[in-house]
Amino acid sequence: MSVSRLEGYPHFRVPNETYTKSWSQKAKNKKLGVSSGVPDLFVVVPADYSDATMEFMHYGDNPVVSGDGVYGKNHRLVAVEMKRKKGGATSANQKQWIKTLNEAGIQTVVCKGCDAAIEFIESITK
Repeated sequence: MSVSRLEGYPHFRVPNETYTKSWSQKAKNKKLGVSSGVPDLFVVVPADYSDATMEFMHYGDNPVVSGDGVYGKNHRLVAVEMKRKKGGATSANQKQWIKTLNEAGIQTVVCKGCDAAIEFIESITK
């Protein structure tokens, strides 16, 4: 995926190319917290939260959602699992991560191809 097409949206890509047959590398990956099935792309997009309860969510003494409008209550995180346009099945681990993230309030979708991912991001930001 060409990340330059996401210019203007803070984002990061999960490097899932850590697959290996090496048992020592597998052990190292596990120690590093590498988890099979995590979506490929995470993007911070504008959001219009109308739910006032968002203002009162706290982690300890620090508000999780701030009102500064930079990356606070006016933005949200979405996740995209990328698949080839033809083929590319979603694994059981990927399905579990998608379910877990959606239940946690992080909209997570599967997109077939870069164009579909861009179209999804654009559709939720207009």
